[in-house]
Amino acid sequence: MINSMKKFFVFFLFSLFSLTALAGEYDQTKSMTVTLGKSFTLNPMNDLGITSSPHRQGEYSLSDNSAFTISSVRYNPESYSDANYYIYTLTATKTGTYTFIDTYSGSWGYRGATAVMTYYINVVDVSSISLGISSLSLLLGEGHVFNPVVVSAEAETTLTWESSNTSVATINNNGVLTTKGIGTTTITCTAHNGVSAQCEVTVNPVLVSGITLNQTEAEILVGEKLNLTATVTPNNATDKSVTWSSTNEAVAVVDESGQVTAVGSGTCQIKATANDGSGKTAACLVTVEKNNKLTVTDMTQCSGGQGVLNVLLSDEETVMGFQFDLELPTGVTVAEKDGKLLAQLTGNAPNTHSISSSKVGDGLYRFVVTPQGSRAISNATGDGMTIAIDVADDVATGSYTMTSKDIEMTVKKAGNVYEDIHPKSSTATLTVTEAVMGDVNGDGRVSVTDVISMNSYILEEEPAQFIRKVADLNGDGKVTITDMVQVIDIILGR
Repeated sequence: MINSMKKFFVFFLFSLFSLTALAGEYDQTKSMTVTLGKSFTLNPMNDLGITSSPHRQGEYSLSDNSAFTISSVRYNPESYSDANYYIYTLTATKTGTYTFIDTYSGSWGYRGATAVMTYYINVVDVSSISLGISSLSLLLGEGHVFNPVVVSAEAETTLTWESSNTSVATINNNGVLTTKGIGTTTITCTAHNGVSAQCEVTVNPVLVSGITLNQTEAEILVGEKLNLTATVTPNNATDKSVTWSSTNEAVAVVDESGQVTAVGSGTCQIKATANDGSGKTAACLVTVEKNNKLTVTDMTQCSGGQGVLNVLLSDEETVMGFQFDLELPTGVTVAEKDGKLLAQLTGNAPNTHSISSSKVGDGLYRFVVTPQGSRAISNATGDGMTIAIDVADDVATGSYTMTSKDIEMTVKKAGNVYEDIHPKSSTATLTVTEAVMGDVNGDGRVSVTDVISMNSYILEEEPAQFIRKVADLNGDGKVTITDMVQVIDIILGR
């Protein structure tokens, strides 16, 4: 009996010591920040680190019962039928800092103990949002990323974005703005509780910075057309269209596509003006001449031969006289007789006009046609003049260019007013071939025309085209009837 009492006394003292020693061993504190209106869960047993069920749970206490709505769920594991363990779900109803205390008593590990779980709860909410800017100006095609600043930053929230005019700009859930069209829109960023911030966004066009035309100067004749094109920079300009205009529509007119039509002689500027209000322009200086032409025609001649270059005149107006320079390739010259260049007028012109000519440089000859009295060259279209051209023996076969340039014409206007005009230069191709025996006119073949030319030469009638070296078929140094017979034999294939 005495031994039993001793054992009980020892156990009592040990238990008392243990309860005293273990009091507060499991006490824990926890600080947390939650968002107004958001629900959260408290699990005191888990946060205390207690793995066995207590025999009894004390009442919780809250520093402000009006700050939360609270619901609890009893946890009663099968192994502890007498457990009294609750998990709490709280929803904050006002901001501030509050204390939630839950107390447990019981035995853990065969020891009596008391545990207190204290929560320091800071309730916050979004009070303001700042986008950093209240207005924003962008060019079409540019974008922008908003970086909102939320107060309080600890608040749990989801931001939503909205554009008041999606045809101007759209914005995604990450605050990335994309421009779509010209105009103004309001971007609104809203937190879960309705707090918002706005930015007014203006999308402007990308203006034209420059215009380049495919030609800056052009010379055309009355009735001719010219196609102008405009290239606009930058390439991403919002409105790349231009309006075409003429500074003098009596000289030239232009349509909406940039096609120019020459109307009358003179000069004007054809302008392309940007339609976006940038004020950018570009211009082409157009010079229009009357459709008076002086052209030279292509010809074929063998080396060592003499041929005829035709100069044709087209007189839209009343031509009183004209002059031009003829530029010939090396080895090609204007034929001479008795120190005079061989050139003559055609059509009716020999009756009304005369020619003066001279050599003004290597390969360059000048011809001046003047009236006899005050008469004009009438009905001269297709007429003009002929010039005898000599091709040296050493000129290689091939194609060469002949040019009539520096052309001047004097035309008669109403009321005996005279005007000088300057038609464009004209070029012709001289094709030089190998000399063919019997081809005395140098046209590349032996025919009856050559027989006629030889007959004229023998009769001293001086044909316009005659190549003496291919006419002397028997090689006796003379052109006689014997040579002409041989040409006929060539034609007959004998």
